[in-house]
Amino acid sequence: MSFESDKSIAFMIAKTRNILKNELEKELKPYSISYAQRVILIRLCEKDRLTQKELAQDTYFEQSNLTLMLDKLELKGLVKREPKENDRRAYLVTITAKGRELQDELITLGEKVIERAFKGVSSEQKEEMSHLLQTIYENLKNGL
Repeated sequence: MSFESDKSIAFMIAKTRNILKNELEKELKPYSISYAQRVILIRLCEKDRLTQKELAQDTYFEQSNLTLMLDKLELKGLVKREPKENDRRAYLVTITAKGRELQDELITLGEKVIERAFKGVSSEQKEEMSHLLQTIYENLKNGL
């Protein structure tokens, strides 16, 4: 049995993630928002006033990369940072009203891409896939 890297599960997961991201980037172009910025905005709509450290953990971004993304979002008036009370080193990140206005559109764009991606896939298959990916993630996260 020979190994074919382009048929390996890890390669297929990476390839699928990349095309999903690229398709979403196309949909986001009119908004001048990147895929990563969309992730941040949606997370802040769900859980506002997070420290940069908490936001990095919640979005799985490196803190240094997150800082650059927040700089861009702040320039666009979509988020703001304010010093955290009792901790001069930490900042709370808050979504602005302008940022919150984009929530429904950003979610709809994502749903549209996912709907195209899952054409011909049953609800049961989607549920099973979600379960399998979560299991893989937990196994790796827990060092199993």
